[in-house]
Amino acid sequence: MEDRMKGIPDILQNEEVREVLKRCIDVSNRKSGENPYLGFEWYEVQASPQMLNKLVRLGFLEVSYKSNKSTMYKVINPTSLAIMIQQAEEMGREVEAEDEHVEIPGDLFNIIVGHDDVKEIVYRSLSTENPVHILLHGSIASAKTMFLEELSRLPRSRFVVGSSLTKAGLIEVLFEDRPRFLIIDELDKIETEDNLAALLSLMERGIVTETKYRRHRSITLKTKVFASANRIERIPPELLSRFLRLYFRDYTPDEFVNVTVDVLTRREGISTQVAYHIGQKVMRELGSKDVRDCVKIARLLKEKTVEEVDGLLELLKKRSSSSGYSSGYKAF
Repeated sequence: MEDRMKGIPDILQNEEVREVLKRCIDVSNRKSGENPYLGFEWYEVQASPQMLNKLVRLGFLEVSYKSNKSTMYKVINPTSLAIMIQQAEEMGREVEAEDEHVEIPGDLFNIIVGHDDVKEIVYRSLSTENPVHILLHGSIASAKTMFLEELSRLPRSRFVVGSSLTKAGLIEVLFEDRPRFLIIDELDKIETEDNLAALLSLMERGIVTETKYRRHRSITLKTKVFASANRIERIPPELLSRFLRLYFRDYTPDEFVNVTVDVLTRREGISTQVAYHIGQKVMRELGSKDVRDCVKIARLLKEKTVEEVDGLLELLKKRSSSSGYSSGYKAF
């Protein structure tokens, strides 16, 4: 493949450049019968003058006419250029085909206690030829974010937070990174129309298009989307319908303590005895089933003993509010 790529300019690997050049060729073919044929202007091919001037410098276009009011361009050897564009696109498809197989880490999800049914469904979705998009929703502190963080370890994955996306942030992510796996935390907090439109089109057709003044670009992706949300009421129905939804209920008391022990021993270096004690105390005395609360307490310990846990909890109970102890801080 490397030998075949040698005759194709690197710039033609850029899909936006290819699309501009294809529009230049199309307009040139339509206008070639004009007598005299002076060329085309920037607005006829939906490209900025800066882009066209760059293509002139690269030898794809030439300036055929220039005045104080306008600049016109012609394609240099449109037949050869069309062939090179076609070859570049074929190379791109071959590269994507080679990337179809994804090596899944052998320890994926090992850190997550329970939720075996969710693990099975997600594993199946990773192996499907065509995308199956999955939304994890439900109770706070029920391992949804942990699932997403594990998925972000996959090759060619990109993790984004819905509340942090700028107006066209998702579009830029898709065009620049071309992710195989798009991981979205806080899906319900994506609000801008540009981002929602891009996500809808990606999930339905695998195509993302951006059309702006002086700018038009399109990309085809085979991206699988994994997202999470605490509440789905704010998610538009048309977006919700594109997901396979998996609901996370609250932990049972035994599940909460088991998860707490696993997280604190693996991640925080706490002994099993102290981790078990923290889980029981947080659930019974602070009325919380948020493992993040247990992590915060573990990190405040100096001696890491049961007695120190009891003393720290007594201090916290004096300052806990009637609305609940958990602050919502994401420890993991």
